[in-house]
Amino acid sequence: MVSIPNNDLIAVRGHPAILGCHFTPHPDLSSLAIVWQRQEDSQVVHSFYYEQNQLDHQSPEYHNRTSLYIPEFGNGNASLRIDGVGLKDVGWYLCKVNNINGNGKGKIKLDYGAFYSEPRLSIHVNSTTVVVQFETEGFPKPEVIWLDEHGQRLIHHLELHDQTEDGLYLVRSRYEAQKPAVNVTFTLKNHLLDQSLERPVIFSYDVSVLVPGDAGGGSIAAISSVVCVLLVGIIIVVYMKAAARSRWTVPLFDKCQKQP
Repeated sequence: MVSIPNNDLIAVRGHPAILGCHFTPHPDLSSLAIVWQRQEDSQVVHSFYYEQNQLDHQSPEYHNRTSLYIPEFGNGNASLRIDGVGLKDVGWYLCKVNNINGNGKGKIKLDYGAFYSEPRLSIHVNSTTVVVQFETEGFPKPEVIWLDEHGQRLIHHLELHDQTEDGLYLVRSRYEAQKPAVNVTFTLKNHLLDQSLERPVIFSYDVSVLVPGDAGGGSIAAISSVVCVLLVGIIIVVYMKAAARSRWTVPLFDKCQKQP
């Protein structure tokens, strides 16, 4: 009597989740009862009987966040819509339907993900190293890869910070090059949402002109700052080409900094 079109549903941050549930309809809707519950603790997510919503019996965390498609009951549609979906909504849900034809139930698993934002680039230069860093937010934990110009994997540093209020991870990843030229590609993969971000970076500077001044490095700071400004245009061009190959994001260049 009850069928679930999709037993494994992924909800995306910023979009409602539609938990599909269908039943064998009957013209007489006066005896129709639909109850949605969390399987793990049986809390009521939404219920409808006596020809009206029974919101007094709803769990408080779902107040003003759920709805049924009442005009479609005659077609056997008992699907549930949940707005403001977050990590707290992950789990198994039960759809229970009772009418003149009988009763039945089905279950559906709800997962949650958030697309990672456009990675923010920063480049830090000193007399011996270049540090390239990307920062982005999303969910769940991503796979991060750095490749050199030959497609070989590079050792990099990865930081993962919880942002529990938004249910997101703040990801910082950086690669440190012990040479004045950098040609690397940063790749982030969100496997749950089939999202892949690929951002190449090409950067170089002339170490022969980085000569410390009388103030102990003032010339390095001045020259490096000029080099960074000149290279902004190059990096933006590289990013625009990368954006043409990406279906998810529009690139941004944040900052180019000199480290003492």
